[in-house]
Amino acid sequence: MGSVIDYIDCPNCEQEAFSDFYYKTGEQYVNCNNCGYHYSATIKNRDKKLTELIEDDWEINELKNPFGSYKIKMYEGIGYTCGSLKNKKQLNELKKQCEQDNTIEYLQVSRFVDGQIKVEMLIDNGPKTDSAGFTAEDRE
Repeated sequence: MGSVIDYIDCPNCEQEAFSDFYYKTGEQYVNCNNCGYHYSATIKNRDKKLTELIEDDWEINELKNPFGSYKIKMYEGIGYTCGSLKNKKQLNELKKQCEQDNTIEYLQVSRFVDGQIKVEMLIDNGPKTDSAGFTAEDRE
């Protein structure tokens, strides 16, 4: 399945957002790692041909005013996990889970507050090996 990936202005915070448009199906995903905005248009009924799809065959989800976004970096990971937060309760649950997981290097939250992006590092366990090659034990 082919897609076109682009960066657009987020409809919520006007910062850079990620857009993934599947041109063969018309499905689309938009995510903003700055404020947590999310939009997805996906096909619910895959038994029909694309030309036969009607409005009821589509599932549209949009998180217009998110609480924020999160980024989790794992020690053994090559990237990070990110997502949207709907409310403060979701943030508190995520933070509690991450505090109990010793494989997490950091948890960062980004929020759109009073017209500005605010970034907060909630958990920072530091890298196991720093840029000079020293381990956490070496630094103690």
